[in-house]
Amino acid sequence: MGLIVGIDLGIKSDHDAIILRRETSRQVGRGVRFDNTCQGTDRLFEHIEKVRQPDEAVDFVIDSPGRAWVPLAAMLLSKGFRVYRPTADRFSHMRRAGAGKNKTNRIDALALARCLLSLPEDTEQVFLPAGIQTTLDQLARQRDRLVDYIRRRKQRIQDFTIAINPTLMKAMGDFALTQAGRAFLRAYLDPRKAVRLGCKRLTRFLDKQYSNTLKPEKAEAIFNACKDAAAFYEPVREQALMPVDVACLQEEMNWEIDTLERDETRLLNLEKQIEKINQKLDPSDSFISLPGIRHILAGGIRSCIGDIDRFPSLTKHRGFAGLYPNINGTGDDDPLKKGARMSKMASARYRRYLYLAAENAYKWDVECAAFYHKRRRHGHTHTQAVCAVANAKLLPRIHHMLKQIKQVEGTNQRRPQYVFRDLSGNPISKTEAKAIIQAKWGTVDYNT
Repeated sequence: MGLIVGIDLGIKSDHDAIILRRETSRQVGRGVRFDNTCQGTDRLFEHIEKVRQPDEAVDFVIDSPGRAWVPLAAMLLSKGFRVYRPTADRFSHMRRAGAGKNKTNRIDALALARCLLSLPEDTEQVFLPAGIQTTLDQLARQRDRLVDYIRRRKQRIQDFTIAINPTLMKAMGDFALTQAGRAFLRAYLDPRKAVRLGCKRLTRFLDKQYSNTLKPEKAEAIFNACKDAAAFYEPVREQALMPVDVACLQEEMNWEIDTLERDETRLLNLEKQIEKINQKLDPSDSFISLPGIRHILAGGIRSCIGDIDRFPSLTKHRGFAGLYPNINGTGDDDPLKKGARMSKMASARYRRYLYLAAENAYKWDVECAAFYHKRRRHGHTHTQAVCAVANAKLLPRIHHMLKQIKQVEGTNQRRPQYVFRDLSGNPISKTEAKAIIQAKWGTVDYNT
């Protein structure tokens, strides 16, 4: 016996709750509307108690965009209730199956309750980090957002540069966002100013700002790009048809570079904090002994997993990652056809961390490298092969390593360390593994 309470959370409105009884699969009583206050939740519990039978368990299913579900979930968990969230895809299908194109808060609440009733395997129990895990989770999320901001800001800097000097970014290449490249963009975004300065003085300016030895051909290429841009825009200026205000663009470029440098400083501080927490959680560096994983990825993976014991099996862990293919077949057809897309039905953050770790792992671990190159020989793209390494090789290693670390916590037992092995299973050093991979697959080119 038990009740399932589906709650559609309102961002700017009250929440709506619908109660189903598991045995009959039918709605119990009328729905209830409550706000996100102590009085509102008291009203919800009073409504539940009116229809609840003695010793009847109550489970909650909630969903909401963003992080609006966190306060209510934390309160329900603190009272000892189990709280679930379905995948967005399953919730959408359940709502359409029950109400077609109709959509109201009550319909959504009913669909949420039916998700746990009909599809319990796709309705995960909510996990909220606690203590130092909470800090790690927030820092990892901050870093992800900051990395995205930095990427977009670099793209805007490139767009501003191309608008006034079409070939400059091609001439600068990786030099563009070095300290010397940024100093140049701050001072000489207008190509006419660089031309008036002359090639020799421009070379001296860049060489003074650059921490390494500046190649003369690099400075010459930058000067020629400015010269071409000035000549390109000359007839446009003469007819007063200039499409950009150069002074305004220069001011905006300076602001973008200032903000980029501030974000980069913040990113460095976040990464230091993440590394510090990793060292507290894993003083023997057991987790980062895995191939392809260092402190930043270790912090991100830990923030997604939380407590490894919430995954009783590797299959459940794989389901959380979403690195398994969609099935499409009938009769005698192979349901796992070549080229089937991944389901991507779970944590996108976790998949990204696993992909980045796997992209490093096959360059250091012989078994991962052999599996990657086998996939490539069978016609898989680089992305498909890396995803296969993440799912088949790296994720099981992560699962078992974290399980082993959890088992020895609070004991005097030695923490586990990952052992690199050759294809015969013999233990080797990390350096030897790298040498074997380079010798066996270093010259392979799948583009030819």
